[in-house]
Amino acid sequence: MVEDISSLMRNDTIMFEYEVRDMKRAVKWYQEVLGLKVTFEGGECHTEFALPVKGTRLALSLAEKPRENGINPSRLFIATDDIHAVEAYLKGRNVKTRPVENVSGVVLILWTEDSEGNYFAFEQRVK
Repeated sequence: MVEDISSLMRNDTIMFEYEVRDMKRAVKWYQEVLGLKVTFEGGECHTEFALPVKGTRLALSLAEKPRENGINPSRLFIATDDIHAVEAYLKGRNVKTRPVENVSGVVLILWTEDSEGNYFAFEQRVK
């Protein structure tokens, strides 16, 4: 088992995600107002942009349910090349996780939460 989880985290990429209600409107806003370039299009449900800091991405995902208390949740995604080693590491420390998800054969996602109940995820691109 890995002793230091930081060795499993890639240091060249990180992604933040916002939920949106209208993907076309949101993509247009980020392109026209902030001048961001689309780097990945997942149809009407997901779009990614490169941010000005090398290796940093912004993802927009179509919201699945209404906002609670008017707050739009945001999430952090940490890249890894070995999601199953990350999962084993976290489980070895009794960290609450969900099963690894394969999202459309494009990316593996491991959702976890911190001590305050904030969700974040580790992601591994499927090759």
